[in-house]
Amino acid sequence: MELTNILMKFAVGGPGWVLVLLIILSVASIGVIIEKAILFSKFQSETKRLLAEMKFHLESKGLDGAMDILAESKSPVANIINHQLSSLNLGPEAASEAMEAEKIMTKMNIEKHLALLGTLGANAPFIGLFGTVLGIVHSFKDLATSEQGGVMTGISEALVATAVGLWVAIPAAICFNFFKKRSNDLMAYADLISHLILEKYYKEKRDSAREYSKKVRLQQSVK
Repeated sequence: MELTNILMKFAVGGPGWVLVLLIILSVASIGVIIEKAILFSKFQSETKRLLAEMKFHLESKGLDGAMDILAESKSPVANIINHQLSSLNLGPEAASEAMEAEKIMTKMNIEKHLALLGTLGANAPFIGLFGTVLGIVHSFKDLATSEQGGVMTGISEALVATAVGLWVAIPAAICFNFFKKRSNDLMAYADLISHLILEKYYKEKRDSAREYSKKVRLQQSVK
């Protein structure tokens, strides 16, 4: 019974603190959205430029000098590909493993704080609903004490909590999915450049083997 009284005192306090919490979460959400919007916009343009430069360089000059292009790029994809090229002398499989390891680390880094948007998108409506329930309990408390004039006002204030919860959740959910798509796009660019590098690696290796075979046959014919 004592626990019920404690919970009742908590409930009749109204949804005010829930609204304050939602406003704080909304400010945090806006901060993350602005940060990621700037970051992914920059990464997207830098990565497209990197892809174009790498394709041109691989077609015209091969693997030699590719590390210089990566060093000048500000795209996170450049660091991923750098790990692949650095390990290519150990073989294509080792290079691919090194690249995958760096991809995981890079993805974790660029998706930092996105969990906040996902959590708010899924749970902010429930926080708002909780505030609405508290507001309705508070209104019924007013009704029990014959303050009928404040009942409808209390219910309308309680519904505001649900509206604020949705106001926080909807942009958070939309931006979470948008930024996750951008992150996956960056990883797709990394895979694309990686395949171009491996294609060039196998081609150069095949051409080198053919040249060596020609030299051997030439030396045998001279003897």
